[in-house]
Amino acid sequence: MRRAVAIVATAIALCTSAFAQTPEQQQAIERAERIGRDIDEHDRAAWLGTDAIRADMGDAIGARMRGWITERDGDQIIVTFVTEDGGELRSLYRATLRNGALTARGESSAPLSEAQLRLYRARQAATRSGFAGCSRTYNTVTLPNADGQTADVYPLPGTTDRRVVLVGGAYRVRVDLQNATVLETQAFSRSCLTLQRDPAVNEQLLYFTHLTTPMPTETHVFLNLSLGLPLAVGTPDGLWSIENGRISALQESAH
Repeated sequence: MRRAVAIVATAIALCTSAFAQTPEQQQAIERAERIGRDIDEHDRAAWLGTDAIRADMGDAIGARMRGWITERDGDQIIVTFVTEDGGELRSLYRATLRNGALTARGESSAPLSEAQLRLYRARQAATRSGFAGCSRTYNTVTLPNADGQTADVYPLPGTTDRRVVLVGGAYRVRVDLQNATVLETQAFSRSCLTLQRDPAVNEQLLYFTHLTTPMPTETHVFLNLSLGLPLAVGTPDGLWSIENGRISALQESAH
């Protein structure tokens, strides 16, 4: 099945030609690309930081962790693992990601700043918001918005099986940073769509349809970057390819 999906998608891509986008579509593309890359960098920092803390402090450290937060500082992402000490939330370990790799790591015991506490509480509010999950394991990325008052938390389904691609089940939960209340929840799919891949085969192109928005979203850009695989996505507006974090129009919808 996986090879059939890849071959069909490749044939579709070769038989199409790009179509012009409206200014609104171009804005949506630029937004999805920008946020999708941001999600990927924060997610990468979190999982590389998790590997680092377990290597440095042992697997038993998981019992002390209460979660983590990620923060952008220029061209780097700082991930802070959180613990609770005497009822106070403090940092347990910090790691810094730059250019896709950790450049610093180590234990920490500093109290969380007010900004860090707000991010932590926003993440907690989103994970407890009751969205319908498609996996027993979810990763989260929390991105503050430019208004300084809200953050978008992205619960993303996870799996340790490299043969499985979890296309469905991603969400965006907007949280008020002042009081950690959920303002809105956006589901990026209607079902728990799962595709199969062969990790031993490099020349793959995954194809699927997406009906909840007219165009691909930031979670599709993240999926492309995290998998390292080109995607072909059919939406109500047409057929799109996503490669190296870039969305390209292939074929306009007939309606």
